Amino acid sequence: MLKIKNILLVIFATTLFCTELKSQDLPVHEQYMFDFMLVNPSFTGLTQSSIFKAIHRQQWIGFENAPKTSLFLFKHRLKGREGGIGGYVFSDLNGPNQRFGAQFNFSYQVFLYNKRNHKFIMSFGMAFRGWAHVLDQTKFTRNMYDPIVTYSKETTVNPNASAGVLFSYNHTFLGVAFDNLLPWTDRMYNRSLEPINHVLTNLHAGSILQIHKKVQLRPSCLFKSNFHGLNQLDVNLKVHYGGTSSRKSKFVRKDNDMWFGLSYRNTLDKGNSSPLSIAPSFGMSIDQFSIFYQYEIGLTSLQLYHNGTHQIGLGLKIFHDKYIKWGKFHNAIFYDEF
Repeated sequence: MLKIKNILLVIFATTLFCTELKSQDLPVHEQYMFDFMLVNPSFTGLTQSSIFKAIHRQQWIGFENAPKTSLFLFKHRLKGREGGIGGYVFSDLNGPNQRFGAQFNFSYQVFLYNKRNHKFIMSFGMAFRGWAHVLDQTKFTRNMYDPIVTYSKETTVNPNASAGVLFSYNHTFLGVAFDNLLPWTDRMYNRSLEPINHVLTNLHAGSILQIHKKVQLRPSCLFKSNFHGLNQLDVNLKVHYGGTSSRKSKFVRKDNDMWFGLSYRNTLDKGNSSPLSIAPSFGMSIDQFSIFYQYEIGLTSLQLYHNGTHQIGLGLKIFHDKYIKWGKFHNAIFYDEF
């Protein structure tokens, strides 16, 4: 009886969240609040340092074999100051379904307008990735016959690419990225029955609002859609409080600071617009080290059966370059850590 109840709960959870899972395609997209490079390769290299981050996301606490995602990313500004490289490796474990992959990014930046106190930067980025999907059926119960279950371990490899562009004027940015440039269907499944994963468009914007000498508001939002009925809107706000280190520009993050954030997600799927989750977060930086945490609270009926989702990350900044020496003036580059 208990096993039947667990099966029904899994089916119930899958039904409620199937839209969200299809719309995100890559699980790392849900971690973009810790780094916008995860949804737009144009952010690669838009930093004052070389940055390394390790992030882990544990979903649906209280569910056995609940989804969990881990990733390690890096991004580095090239010596010529006009481009960047970066990427990440990730693993996504969800019961018998496992995904492992890697992505490599590169970007190129130009000044469209450059004066002492005003700058307009355009950044273009491309990314190439590949990931393996492993379906482990070796532990499936064999007390019933199912013609599509092989009780073996199957693996497929799926390549793809993404591209994006970012415009940054002083303390405000606007970007758009296109993921799944190669519309695909996992070869593990029957292509005549499975829907095609269409190009996923991410439109995002944000700004830095200096409200006090040491306090900043950093609002941002993201809208993603495949223009085939799957849509989602995220609204985010962070409050940054700076430490003791001095700075000459509000575009450069202090060496020591802390922030508090809140994110709200709402599905805008065709015929099904409803809130998905709300997520408070916290982070702090001390010298070159940083730590960040987010707790996501579901706003759907599934929340009755689990204890939320946890995300935690660690960061390291090296080769610190406080001012990017581009053009005629030594302008501080817009910092992308929202």
